[in-house]
Amino acid sequence: MDGWVDDSLQNELAQMEEKIEKLEMEKLLQGDEIRALKAETRSYLDELESLSHKVKNLEIQPSQETAAMIIGEEVRLRFLEKHRQRMGNNVGQLGVERIKCGDRAAHRGRPVVDALLCLTGLITDHQVYVDLYGLSPKTMKRWKDVPEMVEITGFRASLQSEGKLTTDFQGRFERMLQIVKIYTSPTELREAFQENRILQQLQHELQNCYDSIVAANRRRRNQRQGSAPL
Repeated sequence: MDGWVDDSLQNELAQMEEKIEKLEMEKLLQGDEIRALKAETRSYLDELESLSHKVKNLEIQPSQETAAMIIGEEVRLRFLEKHRQRMGNNVGQLGVERIKCGDRAAHRGRPVVDALLCLTGLITDHQVYVDLYGLSPKTMKRWKDVPEMVEITGFRASLQSEGKLTTDFQGRFERMLQIVKIYTSPTELREAFQENRILQQLQHELQNCYDSIVAANRRRRNQRQGSAPL
């Protein structure tokens, strides 16, 4: 009788050990499957990130090419119309406007276009952008759909490129940037320029400041030309 009990217990222990081994094996297999799934997930995430980067580049490229094409066209038309003038031909009002547009394209700040040139790698020295526009290319890309920001940063670059940036303009510009940082989206910032009186006042002051600097430079230029010996 005792022998039969011992055999029965041994059989139960053996079965229990077999079940335990089976559970441990299943656990190992599950762990291996989980690790494989995690690795596969990382691979998919890396691929998605790569595809997302390619899509962003494709979205940027047409905007850059279109803007660059417009600027290039304006500069070339200016070149041709200026030569027509030198030939003594009457360029007419259209020719005069083309020359003005070409001057603006070549010498004025173009915040969005220049930001895209930096972000697509055509300009690798981003510090030159910061020095001209007073903010980074990435920041400009974020605010590219806010007309007021594009206009004011363009004013700053135009003045900076000609060595005409004044402490008065820069002080107001920095104050505007401090306020702009509060807003997290282009939509909020566009609305702020419509509702925030401080922003509106700063925009108005920066516009007047820019216009007065340009007007003063134009007067000096005209005076030099008028006093030049014939």
